[in-house]
Amino acid sequence: METTIDKFGRVVIPKEIRDHLGLKSGEVLQIERLEDEVMLKPLREESPLHIKEGVLVFSGAATGNMKEAVRLHREEQLRKIALPSKK
Repeated sequence: METTIDKFGRVVIPKEIRDHLGLKSGEVLQIERLEDEVMLKPLREESPLHIKEGVLVFSGAATGNMKEAVRLHREEQLRKIALPSKK
């Protein structure tokens, strides 16, 4: 996979990679130079919400909008159930 640096030094990360890594617009990335390579890493705090055996589990101090997080997770699970998988 290839991309091009524009005249302002910007690089577009291909959608397939953004989707696979869950990268969103405005997300902060750490950039490192390794010999003749450039590495980009998302700077994320670990979420206190984890899926364990198909159930959303909270571990940590409550911050943010928990109701919204639970609602979004439920909607995602319902979409998975409602839409047959493509094989």
